[in-house]
Amino acid sequence: MSSQASREERLKKMKTQPGFIAALDQSGGSTPHALALYGIKDHAWADDDEMFELVHQMRTRVITSPAFTGDRIIGAILFEDTMDREVDGQPTADYLWNVKRVVPFLKVDKGLEAEKDGVQMLKPMPELDALLDKASSKRIFGTKMRSVIKQAEPASIQNVVNQQGKVFQKNLGPKTAAIARAMTHYDPDASWTEVTD
Repeated sequence: MSSQASREERLKKMKTQPGFIAALDQSGGSTPHALALYGIKDHAWADDDEMFELVHQMRTRVITSPAFTGDRIIGAILFEDTMDREVDGQPTADYLWNVKRVVPFLKVDKGLEAEKDGVQMLKPMPELDALLDKASSKRIFGTKMRSVIKQAEPASIQNVVNQQGKVFQKNLGPKTAAIARAMTHYDPDASWTEVTD
């Protein structure tokens, strides 16, 4: 199957199949807590390399479980270290799709800034372009990043939107509210216009 056909199959799965997305993207800061919940005591490792090896063993056990299949799990978000490793002799993203039919995503953010004016913005990501190139070469389908809006402060919310992307608008007519509620995905075509202010 060509990479374009595979991408289209994964896109169709994400658009049409009910299911959930597994969050397997604990990073260095949250990994000790995740390992503790898994039964591995804090500091049962000598350094970060050993810690990440333990968490990869934990993730591998989850991913290779017979219950972990694309029938109910439509996607899985990976941490960069997990993307760089293998599961049963295959790159993790390939194993997820080829064996489990689970669409692989990558957590690309580097955490959140301290709360300011009711929001937490993304920390800077100076290596984002290189990370996206690597993710593409490893057949990652998409990315995940997040900011947190804690208060309805319009200027701060606009800052979050400005940091993460673009806003588009379209007059959907007199039934705009009903049409918007019925939308299952957002994929603006040429009839939408970008909001620049």
